[in-house]
Amino acid sequence: LKELECEGYQVDTQLKTVSINAGKTTRIEWKNTPITGQIQIYKYAGEFNSITGTVPGASIAGAVYEIVDVRSGKVVDQIVTDARGVAASKPLPLKRYQVKEISAPMYWRLSDQVFDVTLEFSSQIVKLAAYDKPAELGVVLTKTGIKEVLAGNKMTYTFTVANTSNVPLDSFFFHDKLPYDVTGASAITTGTYNQRMNYRILYKTNMSEYRVLASNLLTTNNYAFQLTGLPLMAGEVVTDIFYDFGTVPAGFQCVAKPTLTVAVSPTSVNGYQVINRADAGGQYGGTWETTNASWITIVVNLTPVKRTPLPKTGY
Repeated sequence: LKELECEGYQVDTQLKTVSINAGKTTRIEWKNTPITGQIQIYKYAGEFNSITGTVPGASIAGAVYEIVDVRSGKVVDQIVTDARGVAASKPLPLKRYQVKEISAPMYWRLSDQVFDVTLEFSSQIVKLAAYDKPAELGVVLTKTGIKEVLAGNKMTYTFTVANTSNVPLDSFFFHDKLPYDVTGASAITTGTYNQRMNYRILYKTNMSEYRVLASNLLTTNNYAFQLTGLPLMAGEVVTDIFYDFGTVPAGFQCVAKPTLTVAVSPTSVNGYQVINRADAGGQYGGTWETTNASWITIVVNLTPVKRTPLPKTGY
């Protein structure tokens, strides 16, 4: 017997002599060396990374790549760049493959580049240079209200919040701290957001830790909640409102702005400054990115101040 061809393997041209015995099956083992090539990835920094201090062109470790057989659609290998920024595949049959990054190194942005590679001859090594852009972290929070309010009236704060990072942020939140010495929480509207996901809202009082106000809220719906009907004890007031979004994608932001309405105490002193503070942020790879905003409103109290007459002295 002589092997003429064997797709994907080197042809063994050595002749083999076979003895055929009547009524029996003769089995022959014929070992072939596969014809293979290799794909190598060289990973570099595309830009200066202000978080890690990595300069452009430096090698990057920890990038995970997936190699897919184009014909079958199956993943044939998964490789990770080492300290030299190099990742090498196992020996692969001569075929057409697609190579893409599925996990970026910490503090680097996942690349959307897809390499189309065809291995054409034995022992071929295809070297690919790939570049990642650094992760850029940013959170925007603005807060507006009115400049003056009459004692005993209500006023509304309006917020904008956004993840301006080019990477997703975990544990993304938006928090408002009420000046509960002169105001009381009246109502909130949640606003809407440009990414469809679920979130929850919590509140805190001067006598308790955070409690859930509402959960399983949809970011594309605008909800309104009255805070005056909360089950509070005598002397207990709402001090904090907390929006818990979980993990949000890059570019996550409000569309319809969330609001908070508070009632100003009728006994507030004329000229008193009501300072309302808010903060927002998220986490990426153990690094927190936060920001804050505040708004000052002056209380106008037109009620005459009652003065106690001084005692008479005899002069």
